Amino acid sequence: MKCILIGGFPESGKTTLIRKLVEHLGKQGQKVAVMVNEIEEIGINDTISKGEVETREITSDCVYFTLKISMEHTLRSLISSYSPDTIIIEPTGIAFPGQIKKNIENMGIPGITFAPIVNLVDAGQLSQETGKPQNFMKNQVGEAEILGINKVELINNREELLEICLFLRKLNPKARMIHFSARHGGENFDKLLELLEENNRRKVTLGKKNSIQMSGVSVCSS
Repeated sequence: MKCILIGGFPESGKTTLIRKLVEHLGKQGQKVAVMVNEIEEIGINDTISKGEVETREITSDCVYFTLKISMEHTLRSLISSYSPDTIIIEPTGIAFPGQIKKNIENMGIPGITFAPIVNLVDAGQLSQETGKPQNFMKNQVGEAEILGINKVELINNREELLEICLFLRKLNPKARMIHFSARHGGENFDKLLELLEENNRRKVTLGKKNSIQMSGVSVCSS
């Protein structure tokens, strides 16, 4: 059973990505479970649970210790009653997927593998915020194994995209970086779906590259 952790800031497009990923995996005949952390009035459950996907809502209000207990109970219940091939976990934008992964590893649940941790950023919003990053942004971006620059249709030109990529690369020099539109799809988005099917049994590393290559603009991922 694979666990996919999709983090990101509010309004970064996590719901759209998860819906597309569920559809993608469903076409492969996989059973998929989606776990969300609902702290808003209308959560992702309202959207995704309409399909043939079992969802359980975590109502911990993102209190760390409570979240860990609630997640273990939910995970074990899902495994026992549903036996999914893939579990997608979308923590709230103020949680850290890397810590959640460590929590799951410490639960001692056999047979769980992990896809690379993905963190989404909103290209349109980030294009206005490439100054000095706050510590929370540093932590969110820094622990990602895949940095997904979403909503590229909202930025004006390639130079603006390059600036965003270089800004993110300074915060995380090792993650793969890919830019796309989850809403409109396309080749780069399909590449992201393929990357999320991988197991992160090997550490992603970068060789010596110049700043443009490392930005991820000139290629799909780095």
